[in-house]
Amino acid sequence: MKLAPFAASLAVVAFFALAGTPAAHAQSTTNQSKQTNKPKPVMVVVNPGDTLDGIATAHQTTYVRVFDANTSITDPNLIYPAQQVRIPDPNEQLPDRQLPADAAPVAATAPAQTQPTATTYHSAAPVMQSAPVTGCGDNSYANYIYSHESGCRTTAMSPNGCYGIGQACPASKIAYCGADYACQNAFFTAYAGKYGGWAGAYSFWVSHGWW
Repeated sequence: MKLAPFAASLAVVAFFALAGTPAAHAQSTTNQSKQTNKPKPVMVVVNPGDTLDGIATAHQTTYVRVFDANTSITDPNLIYPAQQVRIPDPNEQLPDRQLPADAAPVAATAPAQTQPTATTYHSAAPVMQSAPVTGCGDNSYANYIYSHESGCRTTAMSPNGCYGIGQACPASKIAYCGADYACQNAFFTAYAGKYGGWAGAYSFWVSHGWW
């Protein structure tokens, strides 16, 4: 038997099996290049006063697409300072998410970054409408802020568009609450956590006249 040619042919087969074909190698290189060149996601940190519609407008997209791309957001009217929002790529295919029945964000009149960033809520001579809530607030600190922000009225609206017992700016942030005190109180109590709780929010309010 002629073993030398047979062994040589086995060596050739083994070489191509290990090295792969040139086409396969080129395809692998292309795939790696695509993965390397994949653009990083655009992340935006929410500032006080931002709205989802304003953030979307500033990045040439719509609040619906931003809402669809961020499953952590359950209501487009409800975002919080320091929250991270992902801006979807213009060519990205996103599954449609069901919007809350009362979700109708007020369109931003300017890009998010041009809106006030000093505070979300502040005293601005709100227009008193509803009767004051007796004993508003979960404690004396909350009662102080509510009394000075709105006179403890859940439908108080300031000339610059702040609304509710704690004056949310813009009003669309608590549009889902309407004039419901319990809903508004829960919203503002969560916001007070920015200051470590109501006591911290009270101290900040006393020092600055807003929170």
